Amino acid sequence: MVFYEKFARKYFEEAEKDLKRALRSIEFEDYSESVFHLQQCVGKAVKAMIGAKKKYVYNHGPMLGTAFSEAFSDEWRNEFDRVLDIIGWFTGYYTRSRYSFLLRGEVVSPDEFIDREVAEEALKRAREVLGVARRYLAKKGII
Repeated sequence: MVFYEKFARKYFEEAEKDLKRALRSIEFEDYSESVFHLQQCVGKAVKAMIGAKKKYVYNHGPMLGTAFSEAFSDEWRNEFDRVLDIIGWFTGYYTRSRYSFLLRGEVVSPDEFIDREVAEEALKRAREVLGVARRYLAKKGII
């Protein structure tokens, strides 16, 4: 297994751990924490896929969608459109799941912004991306 494939496998393993962390957070009704871990899950699953293409993304911020699009431009699939949509959806929670922020002139904490409904939607979306990544990495013989 080459360097990039090892990164891909490790990123995927960490993505699965983040999913478990999110599930525990939901169990304790810590919804903002769960969304943070689900955002991390999606980011790592996507980085695993990019690693399988022999590319490496270290610090991406909101540019992960661009890195994903560029890495997969030569073998685009319909399900990748959905992955891009989900990356975009999580971008709205990239900092809002961790830090207080201004919303219509009011200071809002993550716990005031993220409720069970948002956490459950995030969970559904993260599982979808993890499934795409699992299938892709399995096809490549990485997992």
